[in-house]
Amino acid sequence: MNDAHETPVGVDIASLPSVQQGSPRAAEWAIAMSHLGAKKSEAFISVVTVLSILGVLVGVAVLNAVIAVMTGFEVDLRDKILGANSHIVVLRYGGNIVDYDAVAEQVREIDGVEGVAPFVYSEMMIRSAFGTEGIIFKGYDPEMGGDVTHLRGDLVYGPDGEIDSEDVRAALYASMVDPIPDEAGEDALPGIFLGRELMGSLQVEPGDKVQVINPLGGGAGLMGMPTPTVRAYRVGGTFYSGMYEYDTKWTYVTNTEAQKFLKLGDTVTGLEIRVDDMDDVERISLLIEEKIGYPHYARHWKNLNAKLFEALKLEKFVMGLILGMIVLVAGLAIVITLTMLVLTKGREIAILKAMGASSGSIMRIFFMEGAIIGLVGTAFGTVLGLIVCWVLSEYGYPLETDVYYLSELPVVVEPINVVTIAIGTVLVCFVATLYPAYRAASLDPVEGLRYE
Repeated sequence: MNDAHETPVGVDIASLPSVQQGSPRAAEWAIAMSHLGAKKSEAFISVVTVLSILGVLVGVAVLNAVIAVMTGFEVDLRDKILGANSHIVVLRYGGNIVDYDAVAEQVREIDGVEGVAPFVYSEMMIRSAFGTEGIIFKGYDPEMGGDVTHLRGDLVYGPDGEIDSEDVRAALYASMVDPIPDEAGEDALPGIFLGRELMGSLQVEPGDKVQVINPLGGGAGLMGMPTPTVRAYRVGGTFYSGMYEYDTKWTYVTNTEAQKFLKLGDTVTGLEIRVDDMDDVERISLLIEEKIGYPHYARHWKNLNAKLFEALKLEKFVMGLILGMIVLVAGLAIVITLTMLVLTKGREIAILKAMGASSGSIMRIFFMEGAIIGLVGTAFGTVLGLIVCWVLSEYGYPLETDVYYLSELPVVVEPINVVTIAIGTVLVCFVATLYPAYRAASLDPVEGLRYE
């Protein structure tokens, strides 16, 4: 009789191929993928998985589109404010700047400053044959002002009708130093630029005469009451900034004319400054104050409009928080999906643990499943959101100009917003896997196989 432990005849153990050691991560990945691709008998799990992915996808897409639109409104508003105003203004404690040419020369020497121009600012009233309005009466420098504000580029109508070239715009901007006669070539008056909306309320056109009233210009009269001064101007052109507040209130004359009407002598209200980096105005403002010294001081666009931009940022944050609830709902769907997998795959989990799989390995399997749902939903949601932004930007979504003063919906995609939304979504999906993964890892193999 042959020995029971004798090697069978004809079998050479040494010639058999060696067994390659498998990768635990690859096995865990394969198991995770098999769980998400459930069998027909577990089709409900597949449906819930797809809905979880769609929830993440929709949440990410909507967040990207809405945040891009709100950023577009913020950027558009900022550009319009900085079009009518400069990045930085220099003022003087106690009154007007006297030696403004010397101060302006000092400011120009500072690194980062692109343009400096003096200006005159006051509040007045304007009157035509058809109405009276309160206005901002502002003087500008025809030589240097074009480098600081967008007034020259915002001119849309002149004495000869609609302006269709930059050369005509520049010529009209510089021509205000000379009085403007009427159609007969007589009654020459100083020129004034009015906003398009103000022109409509006064019912005037370029070439028409208006009167500007300074309520306190005549000093104290009888009984100590202030007496106004009145000066006639001829409308030299129309500007359109896109900001209702500016187009209905602001008017422009040359600095020389404003100084003469307000009896300021050779002084100005302040200096307007444009810098090469609008986000660096805090540092440049400090450099300006150090350079020119007391009693002059600098204010930049961020602190001059701080409340407005804080409100816009708060609105964008709250809107993002509200829309982020969509992603949180998708996270809850992931919790439900993985919890159902734990319940339906209890037998498999018990077998894996009985075969030696560690609790960490079981947890990684369910982490992978949640990561797959989160990453797929985030990736496709980001792509869909960017496509929506591109379509809105390329083809435009019309708006009522009487309400928004924008012809199309503004869309600005900032990479930092896209990345933040993607990272936040993936983190939500990861957190959603913690409880189901813990439940799976803590499953007792005996309990899992008790009823099998």
